[in-house]
Amino acid sequence: MSQLLTYDEWMTDLEVKVEKIPRVQAVISNFEVLPRLGKLLADKASTCSDCLMYWQKLQDATQNIDQFFEGGNRYSIEFENVVELIMQHLKVRHHVRPKGYLLSLYTLIGMGVGLLVGVFVAWIFLGGEFKGSVILGWLLGMMLGWFAGVRKENKMRKADQIF
Repeated sequence: MSQLLTYDEWMTDLEVKVEKIPRVQAVISNFEVLPRLGKLLADKASTCSDCLMYWQKLQDATQNIDQFFEGGNRYSIEFENVVELIMQHLKVRHHVRPKGYLLSLYTLIGMGVGLLVGVFVAWIFLGGEFKGSVILGWLLGMMLGWFAGVRKENKMRKADQIF
């Protein structure tokens, strides 16, 4: 374990290392969540001992971020495991979720429910004319799920439960 950095020091160090990574790989690896995740952990580290521990682990896991795509993925596997543990801790202990997570979940559930409703309507009321009913059900379900997800995330954002 190395010395614990402040958020600003960590971000400066991270920006230097990420410059060496191709943009496509950084986007695919979802590195844009790192600044928000680091800020949240740094803020909560003063009141939560687990967040302090995870803040240290995140700093250690990103120490070799510029080597994630070279040779092997020893460092990237360690990083993914640490991020997964951090996300689980934030979800269970602090009831905090990443931006877009609930929106995606609600949209997916809405599409599934809409699809089932479309099949049901076609089977019962339209004598088996599935194509239009299924597409319409899926589309309406997706829209309702999206609106529900936006509403839920806005409510959680006001309660400071979205990062």
